[in-house]
Amino acid sequence: MKLLLPIFLLVATLIIPVTPVAAAPAIPDGFADPAFATLWTRADRAVATGSARRSWTYGASPGEMRYERFAGAPGDARLVQYFDKARMEVNNPGGDRQSPWFVTGGRLVVELITGSMQTGFNDVEQRAPAAIPVAGDPINNPQAPTYAQLAAYVSLDGGGRAPNRIGARVSALLGPDGLRERPDLALSATTIVRYESVTGHNVPRAFRDFMAASPVDTLFVFGYPISEPYWALVRVGGKELPILFQAFERRLLTFNPANPPRWQVEMGNVGQHYFLWRYGRPLRYAVPPFSGVTARETTLTLPTYDYSSALVPTSPGDPIHPYPRLDLARVGSLQPRTYRAVVVENRFLELTFLPELGGRLYRAVIKSTGQNIFYQNPVIKPAPFGQRGWWLGVGGLEWAAPTEEHGYLEAFPWDLALETQRDGLVVRMTTVEQQRGFDVTASVRLRADEGSIATMLVAQNRTDSAQPLQMWMNAALAPVANRVGHVTHFVVPVDQMIVHATEDRALPPPRARVEWTLHQNRDLSRPSTWNGYVGLFAARPTPFIGLYDSQADAGVAATSSTGFAGAKVFAFSSNFDRRLFTDDGSDYAELWCGAQPTFWDDPPLDAGEQRVIAADWIPLQGLGDLATASDHGALGVQRRADGGFTVSVISVRILPAAPVRVIHNGREIFRSTTVVLRPDLPLAIELPPGIAGGTLRVETGGFALETTLS
Repeated sequence: MKLLLPIFLLVATLIIPVTPVAAAPAIPDGFADPAFATLWTRADRAVATGSARRSWTYGASPGEMRYERFAGAPGDARLVQYFDKARMEVNNPGGDRQSPWFVTGGRLVVELITGSMQTGFNDVEQRAPAAIPVAGDPINNPQAPTYAQLAAYVSLDGGGRAPNRIGARVSALLGPDGLRERPDLALSATTIVRYESVTGHNVPRAFRDFMAASPVDTLFVFGYPISEPYWALVRVGGKELPILFQAFERRLLTFNPANPPRWQVEMGNVGQHYFLWRYGRPLRYAVPPFSGVTARETTLTLPTYDYSSALVPTSPGDPIHPYPRLDLARVGSLQPRTYRAVVVENRFLELTFLPELGGRLYRAVIKSTGQNIFYQNPVIKPAPFGQRGWWLGVGGLEWAAPTEEHGYLEAFPWDLALETQRDGLVVRMTTVEQQRGFDVTASVRLRADEGSIATMLVAQNRTDSAQPLQMWMNAALAPVANRVGHVTHFVVPVDQMIVHATEDRALPPPRARVEWTLHQNRDLSRPSTWNGYVGLFAARPTPFIGLYDSQADAGVAATSSTGFAGAKVFAFSSNFDRRLFTDDGSDYAELWCGAQPTFWDDPPLDAGEQRVIAADWIPLQGLGDLATASDHGALGVQRRADGGFTVSVISVRILPAAPVRVIHNGREIFRSTTVVLRPDLPLAIELPPGIAGGTLRVETGGFALETTLS
């Protein structure tokens, strides 16, 4: 093997200069509509720059954007965007953009308390009220009232009015058992100074003053108060504190006397809470601006079994010579070991490489969610897998050559160099394959402001004769807390797969074909239906392969503009003994992209020639489910409870304002206003019920994605 290059020198001389993240502009982008940006600027720009002496009206960053079903709006759908504290809406995109009511804010607090979700100007859908704490930690917060519990303490439609109490101080504490008095909490700031005659509720000084300082019309922002102010014992960061709160139609205000003055009164996280109630998952946000691409050297200390002392040299007669075999009985105990690491990041992704462990891309973190798309084994432990007879199941993206399975190269050091480009950075890893004499280069390119990872694996035959060669990229993925979930499934756009190897006795033997995805009424795309490990090859070349978990709402797609000659999926089942490769019961599923169709194909590479495989790896989130992908982006399709479909489109790069068209069986059924598509904020479009199967095509920003509805 070549010696590992001095990474610290490479990083020091080839780093792309950037503005540090901490110095990035305080003004975010990612707004779904310019009118949303205008309203946020008026309300919160001064908070972002630190010049306001008050807290957020909407929040630091815009969140997810959707076209939600809304009867009576054009096309019966309206554009909305969620923020920490609220939701912005455009009910009539053709209306007067100068009107102060062109953008509206929903009565989210009312909906959370009553469960009556507004789905049109005159339509509601009844759900269970939100069992979410009104303030503080979202879980392990037992004393905090929930929105559902507030139903007995609010006045709607003219009922439940309170008497005028101007001059009194608030001392009532609301808990799970109802109201009780806490005279010690009757602070000066809680003195009642306003009585709202429309709804019959009292407003304390702290909230009145905060509302008076709002740069936006208070009725527009808050609506009318619908409850009295109450104290509650609320856990914040695990610590229980007395917090004063009051419900308004659109907002919920809190007062924490322990906070610095600027932050004593805050809007409740109503937008977060509503999104969680409506969609069952946390709200995601636009990633702050980030300049260019950066690289740095660091180290990672990973618990590692001492396998180096168990390596056994091989002789020329051994088919894996000159690579060593491993005596598993001699593997030493678990010890901490420090590895060199190179971290490369742009606005949307942070990549970590471990050159000493096969030059692998070890980690790829989606910065908007903090999720690592790859499996990460908590220990470095040799497993009895692969052509060599042993393999390091470290996780991440590995480079497999020159034979089938995992090849010979994933456990040994590779050289690493960085190359700056006009719009990004390339991490280039090289090694010399010792058995057949190939020069092998793995390149990973990360561009500024892109949410995909461009990879290329190249083998060059430097010998004077043809040599057989297999090349694969293998990604170990675990979308649910370093595990494969019950609904995790593979997405491969073929109708047949070829069995490679399996413990599942209900499947035919190796080289036989099975229907995909349904085989004998079993959905083979889900590893949770398997009985033992299963490996399957795509029966024909395919332009993409993917893995997605609809509950975690996350996954990965690998795409190729020319199509993959070979594609393989692999995973374990619940009854596989994971102690063979890890210590904590975690597991993974694999996506393989190959330069040849299967492991049984070993085509020669002529002297002096090279072979290349390229793939773009797209980390995915917020699609609901993966339907199709290309090197431009990905499309998700989910059937809703009302029978309609929600389609979600994500772009791998920021696209300027462009309409999104949805075409069903050749007929346009939806056209958006101009929106900005981004890698961190998929656009979800809730289509009306009644759309049958057929071809669904989404066109936007110069690219199109097409799938078949079933």
